[in-house]
Amino acid sequence: MRMLTSASKQYFDRALLVLCIATSCFTQSPKAADDVVVQKPRTTSPTGPDKRIYLGTDGKQAGWGSPEHPASEVFRIGRGIHPEALSLPGLPKDKFGLIDWASMVKKNIITPAGSLQPGIQDKPPLELDILIKTKGDFVHNVMFRHKPHVYWLDCKNCHPAIFAMQKAKNKMSMQQIVQGKWCGRCHGKVSFPLTDCKRCHSQAKN
Repeated sequence: MRMLTSASKQYFDRALLVLCIATSCFTQSPKAADDVVVQKPRTTSPTGPDKRIYLGTDGKQAGWGSPEHPASEVFRIGRGIHPEALSLPGLPKDKFGLIDWASMVKKNIITPAGSLQPGIQDKPPLELDILIKTKGDFVHNVMFRHKPHVYWLDCKNCHPAIFAMQKAKNKMSMQQIVQGKWCGRCHGKVSFPLTDCKRCHSQAKN
């Protein structure tokens, strides 16, 4: 038997490897559907209750949004205030099963009056969107839209007692919001809950 040269041996080894791989591809039985492992995409966003975003200003856990761990006592109370009893057919609801009041206005199901006083002419809705940049790299920015808010509110309801009208003057944090401050004055009480994050955090970074 002739000895293989180094180059020939490398060629022979590679050919043998290809043959083995090809053979195994055709001889192995297909995996059952239950055996297939689906790789979940990795995420670098906050996923656990120990992350800073879920801590209150006192450093203790404020809750992290699951039904068993609501974000705040205000939210626990708010779940009882939300009009879940209004289950009439045709009323739009969000993913939590709560009435989507903004959609009801957009679809002309209801038309809120501008004033309870007769003869007061209604003002056109304020078309002003404000981008609020978040501090975290993996948390979408907030696009605050005035229009759906002025369906129900007058400017004086929020300005200047809750929100200053100067840029960069409102130093908000999620810890404060879940405690009922800033946006938490309504959200989690009479408006959609804070756990519906993407309703506000809708603008991706970059």
